[in-house]
Amino acid sequence: MNVLLATFVVVGFAVTLEYLHLPARAREVGQCSTECLDVLRDDSLSDREKEEALQQRARRLFKLLGILLGGSALALGIPLLGVWLVGQLGIGSYGRTLAVLQRIDFLAGVTVAGVLGYLVVRRVRAS
Repeated sequence: MNVLLATFVVVGFAVTLEYLHLPARAREVGQCSTECLDVLRDDSLSDREKEEALQQRARRLFKLLGILLGGSALALGIPLLGVWLVGQLGIGSYGRTLAVLQRIDFLAGVTVAGVLGYLVVRRVRAS
């Protein structure tokens, strides 16, 4: 039962990440960082213009940081809360589920299954 609950945590985490569009937000961070470097390298801008452009992007980065932190906490917290609630009902164990989540064989298995699942979903979406 604890392996099933641990699988629920992993799948719930992945689904919540996708539902909250956190991978896209992480890509936005990379794009914004690249834009910051472009601003610094742009010799046509004055120092004041560079500063204003960088401050604007810094605000955007802080907003994205908050979204990513909050979203990540929700993505992990919601499935773990579910496991805790089920544990309170006497079905499975929260502590043992956490122990399963730390086992190398479980981590390797969900990694392989996750990569295969990702490739299948990507292929289906491309069709």
